[in-house]
Amino acid sequence: MFTDTQSGKLHPDNAAAHQVIACQVELQKRAGGNAAIGRQLYPLLKGAGFSGVEVSPRVVYADASRPQLVEGFIKNTFTAMIEGAREASIEAGLMGKGRFDEGIRALYRTTEDDGVFCYTFFKARGVNS
Repeated sequence: MFTDTQSGKLHPDNAAAHQVIACQVELQKRAGGNAAIGRQLYPLLKGAGFSGVEVSPRVVYADASRPQLVEGFIKNTFTAMIEGAREASIEAGLMGKGRFDEGIRALYRTTEDDGVFCYTFFKARGVNS
């Protein structure tokens, strides 16, 4: 499974939350990674000579009716990952401390009773010809 970090959709929507996510994307890019690789799987596999390539999205949707996803995915996986990039984001000059913290609060806000978080993973398969 491959991710697409920028696929996160949240309610209530918040610009600072999108900015902290963008920090993670940028830091990963600077380290040689690709936070958007999920949406690039088809052309990458076709370009590498695979045949019969199939890519399918796997959506994680979390709201208060799914407390295990709220706790396990929003809080302990996604937001923890973004929050873990705080110091590196600030040191790199991507965001100031206050704005970064505002974005993290906004991500945690999606775990409240009226909050929603939606995220996409991608699964790909093909035959190595």
